[in-house]
Amino acid sequence: MRNIFFLFLFFSLSLSFSFPLLAQTSPTPSSISEDSLRAEIMRLRTDFENTQANLRISHNRFRAGLLTSAIGYSIVILGGVLGGSEEYSEWGQPLIFSGGVIGVAGAVLIFNSNTYIGRAGGIPPPRERKKNGS
Repeated sequence: MRNIFFLFLFFSLSLSFSFPLLAQTSPTPSSISEDSLRAEIMRLRTDFENTQANLRISHNRFRAGLLTSAIGYSIVILGGVLGGSEEYSEWGQPLIFSGGVIGVAGAVLIFNSNTYIGRAGGIPPPRERKKNGS
């Protein structure tokens, strides 16, 4: 008898919770206008093109930063080698400093290339976030 009571309680509760879900209707194809579909498709196409453009810019900036860093740190190594020699020791220190500056500039380019990846994901740049107060 007790099992029958719990079975009855379970079915009555499951019906009471599922009935409101069954009563909700989803939009039918006739209720969605063609203009709203066209507008949504155009919005998605624009978002996709913006994402592609931001990723392309990010890729190019990353490659430029990588090349700049490689050149700068190669100059640092050359300055270290020349600084150790007796014949060209006066060239060593300026090459080390200038190569370091070039290498750091390349690292900044690499770091800044990530802002375009964030823009592709819909994250605004830090300056715009400060303006909006968030």
